[in-house]
Amino acid sequence: MKKLMILFLGVLMTITSFSKTLEGVGMGNSEVTAKKEALADLSNQIQVTIKSNFTSNKSLTNGQSNREVSSGISTISETNLLGVDFKVKKKWFRSKYTATATLDDTKISLYEKKANELRGLINSNYTQFSQTEDLNLKKNYLTSALKSYDEFDSYRNVAIILGSTKIYNLPYTKTQIKNDLQSVEKKINSDSLYNGVNILYVKSSGKFNDGSKEYFDNYFYSMLASISRENDDKVAVSSDNDSTVNTLVKVVLNSIHTSTKPAVYYNKKMITPESFVTTLNITVELYNKKKVENLLTITATGEGDDENSKEAAYEKAVKNGFEQMKEKLKKSLIK
Repeated sequence: MKKLMILFLGVLMTITSFSKTLEGVGMGNSEVTAKKEALADLSNQIQVTIKSNFTSNKSLTNGQSNREVSSGISTISETNLLGVDFKVKKKWFRSKYTATATLDDTKISLYEKKANELRGLINSNYTQFSQTEDLNLKKNYLTSALKSYDEFDSYRNVAIILGSTKIYNLPYTKTQIKNDLQSVEKKINSDSLYNGVNILYVKSSGKFNDGSKEYFDNYFYSMLASISRENDDKVAVSSDNDSTVNTLVKVVLNSIHTSTKPAVYYNKKMITPESFVTTLNITVELYNKKKVENLLTITATGEGDDENSKEAAYEKAVKNGFEQMKEKLKKSLIK
């Protein structure tokens, strides 16, 4: 009975223990090539060892799920291997080189240190993700945490198969981070400036002559309506700056100047009559309603020439100025 118990314990220890030394072998026409091949073979041996030791059981050590261990296996490459020892032999026959790459438990501390550094980086990114309200920053922190998690898996798994017991788990899984990232990305898309109809709130300002502001505003609204019709009604203007508004539009008449262009005569005969010339400088700025972030600033100069009235010259200048902006506005409002 005692011998049977000893035999049983010996089998159990064989099943549950990890390999302490791993080797990879490579051949090549040069020492460098042989080492490279040996390193690749060692990487493959490590993946096979992790797969056989971790994923053969449903209940895994260190709280890892089968899916997470499997993903960690695929990330292990030659670049993740630290402290590898090489032995190279040259075969004089055909001038071939044979290299053996060895990794043993004396190098555990290298992998423990690297895994714990990455663990700290993941914790830092996840904490910052939890504390910020900015969706784009949340996405950046989670993306960085996920990338670090892949590396963490690699170094932790190698440390464990070498016999480490010092690598601690994170309070959240890779799957949880992925789910958080998907949730943030979905939120970003749903809040996107260009998702569905882009609802605008337009406010204009500047030094207007009597009655000229109404024409100025009406022409700008007409231009927006034209942009919307040409793009399946994807732009609408709100009369109130409410929660439905995506974009704030600031339209400013920076300057207006009207002069009289004298008539041109030739041999006392009028060639061109006296006319009015109006020059405008207009700026349009777009802001994201949620973040009040400047999206676009356009400045244009419009000129109008009319022999009948100052009003007609002004109207032509307004039309000319906004038409210069139309394509740029369309590209910014419709995507």
